[in-house]
Amino acid sequence: MQGRGITDLTFRLMGLTLILLVAGCNDGSSRGAVQNPGGVSLGGGSHQGGGQPQSAEAFFARSVQPGLANCRICHVPGASADQEGGRALMLSKTELDTDYQKLYAAWETLGKGVDNNRLLAMPSDPALAHAGSKPWPPSSQSYVAMKTLLSCWDSPSTCVFSDIVQEEQLPLLGSKRARHLWASYCEGEDANSSKLLPPDPRTLIQKSSPAVQGDRAVHFNGWWEDCHKSKWLVDERPATTCGEYIRRRDEGKRFLLDELAGDAITLDNFRNSWQDWGLNQRPENFDELYTLRYGLNRAPFDNPYPLPGEESKDRSQWSGELPLGLRMVERGNKWVLASTACYTCHGGQIGDPYAGDDQLIGLQNLGLGNNNYDVVMAAHDGNPFKEVPIAGGAIPAIDPNALFNVGIKQRGQNNAVGAFEFLNTILDLDSLGINPNPLKTMKGDSGAQDVSHPLAHTQDTPPWWNMGSRPRKFFDAGVSNDSTRIIMAAGPGEFSLLFSQDGKGYRERVEEWDHHLEAFFLSLESPEYPKPIDTALAEQGAVLFHSKDLWAEEGNADRPRPAGGNGSCASCHGAYSPRYVHDDNFLADPALEGVASHISELDVIGTDPARSDMLTPTLRRGWDTTFWGYPEADPKYQPPNSNPLEEPLNDLYPDDMRYQGACGWQKEIIGYQAPPLYGVWATAPYFHNGSVPTLEAVLDSSKRDAIWQRQLQVEEVNGVRIKGFDQSLNAFDFEQVGWKYTALACSEMPGSDQLNCSPSGDEGPSMQQIVQNFLNSTLSWAGLVTIQDPDPAGIDKRLVYDTRILGNGNQGHEFSDVLTDTERRAIIEYLKTL
Repeated sequence: MQGRGITDLTFRLMGLTLILLVAGCNDGSSRGAVQNPGGVSLGGGSHQGGGQPQSAEAFFARSVQPGLANCRICHVPGASADQEGGRALMLSKTELDTDYQKLYAAWETLGKGVDNNRLLAMPSDPALAHAGSKPWPPSSQSYVAMKTLLSCWDSPSTCVFSDIVQEEQLPLLGSKRARHLWASYCEGEDANSSKLLPPDPRTLIQKSSPAVQGDRAVHFNGWWEDCHKSKWLVDERPATTCGEYIRRRDEGKRFLLDELAGDAITLDNFRNSWQDWGLNQRPENFDELYTLRYGLNRAPFDNPYPLPGEESKDRSQWSGELPLGLRMVERGNKWVLASTACYTCHGGQIGDPYAGDDQLIGLQNLGLGNNNYDVVMAAHDGNPFKEVPIAGGAIPAIDPNALFNVGIKQRGQNNAVGAFEFLNTILDLDSLGINPNPLKTMKGDSGAQDVSHPLAHTQDTPPWWNMGSRPRKFFDAGVSNDSTRIIMAAGPGEFSLLFSQDGKGYRERVEEWDHHLEAFFLSLESPEYPKPIDTALAEQGAVLFHSKDLWAEEGNADRPRPAGGNGSCASCHGAYSPRYVHDDNFLADPALEGVASHISELDVIGTDPARSDMLTPTLRRGWDTTFWGYPEADPKYQPPNSNPLEEPLNDLYPDDMRYQGACGWQKEIIGYQAPPLYGVWATAPYFHNGSVPTLEAVLDSSKRDAIWQRQLQVEEVNGVRIKGFDQSLNAFDFEQVGWKYTALACSEMPGSDQLNCSPSGDEGPSMQQIVQNFLNSTLSWAGLVTIQDPDPAGIDKRLVYDTRILGNGNQGHEFSDVLTDTERRAIIEYLKTL
């Protein structure tokens, strides 16, 4: 056959004269020997297809080209490898018949040779940084095939082929969408099933576990602890069969929807709350305006209430629509309105049905962090002094949600840590009975200490659906996720249970329902991204997410590197792609798919340190000795109130004189825990304090603004303007992934310029912020009193995110700035698939 021309004339002539014996590696066709860019025609020996000679092209097509599917993900024009260092190999997206010529040209460009040629070394040598991972380890058939081809090109006279069939690779895309192993394992079973449950994957993340041994791409350093090992807690241990899990799951769901709520508001007060808005009559769209003003979103299930005159009608005939967080429940023989505090933090939604949208967060996705709840407005409307100039805003609010959210100034934030420390201050640490004593929060290792208490613990709540992928909970990985009691900290229901003399009812309610709620949370799944996915781009993102070593880039040369892992996103956030989940170099067990338990030290992650710095020693150290730390594990343990005279006093005992619980607060690494990323597209704004509105800005710190405001919805009723965040799909940025927003200068903020802008004229903190930040960082409970803006418009500052406030900083995670725009788009596209 006539040879195809190439530039190397000598090599071509050699190829025309060499005939080598091969061992049956024809691609199944009956074509004859084909001249190729390498000039190598191979035949003789064991022939197939009518005795036609084997060619290098035929070997390439059968044994090498399938492996180029990895390369074609990124090494095509416009993809992530289309940059300096990657352009030496550029394949076609569609014209596969050009692969051989392009591969040979790349081999020449890269200096020929075999072992040291980057075509072979980059996908195989662990010592070389390669954003496309190591798909061809030396033990793989893919590696052998490529090495054989390069050897043939490099030394045609010694070229011998053998039949090589490449390993079938798992797909790059695919996600369990946060469903816990038990949820999928027990699918199709019923409440009577005796099918034994497999181990909870989270329990594999322990210091001594084989699952965390070895130097793998995904690194774990936040350990699971068994909180229920005490003989006192036999009845509280995790489920062992599918039937037990299903019973708990179903009871947890029923309890959460219909029984957990407490009587914090009456039906009449709710129906007449428009009077607090300055209106003189009930607006026709009251239900819509209530959700807009307070940020309690529309429930993803039927949630009616009776309008005036409908009380005697059947529930199915009620025409009012309650938001998530309020619920009509049957108590005795009558219906009453009850509230569930959980949903002020965990009642998030995307999509506004009042605007004609579908709600993207359904019942199966319940528990998205509610970045819409307006604790400031709820406190304002419930404050009897609100009309008093200046003092009205300085006096602490009476509203219970405000009392449990110390220091919160912005819509969408909460202070759950502050709420817990407030409970510790007023309740007995062991019995949960009434025992108010502020000295408990000032107890140090040696005498009293006055440290700032939870005033900068502002946080943007994580979703419930990721609970099954986290061995430890809280932003700083404070406690083991087996510490289920804390789930019910806000769930006593009636205030009579929360504030009682002996705390018995509160403790019993916690112990009765915590495991049921956990089982329901483990059944939840992340919401599906509602727009089309660019599959090719998402596959690039999957490779980059799991394999690109960010610290191999020059821009991170001086940044501290995380402990362990391969330096990729997956190193901290876990592995999700089926291809990497089943790769022993990433995870020891595929059951660990999506599990994230990596604590980054503050100097590595770089995000606002206030929450970590100000997590008081009393809480970080004292948690271990409280009811919440499972003191039943202490060999000397006796139940609370065993000694009624001592019980009120022992809260002030030094910690080493109190019971030591099974599940203490994590103290080894001071930093923040990288969260699992299932449904991350829906969880904007980002970082633990909600300081970054989009994923684009998370991965590119240059796109973060110091002061910004989400898109607002404003409704005017009889001259009164009702304002809130726009929850409609039109307000969601599906390109940058997050909520649409506008950057503001301090002079554009509501309220007084003197209190909004720096006295030096720059964009630094205002004098008000300087004073308030100082107080909150030095004096206990200073956040109970705020410096009020005398301008009536100042109330709308709650709708502005201001990073100059203590704890609101948007710095950190800058190591992802080294990504190119193409790489960033690819990773974001991949994250949409989770």
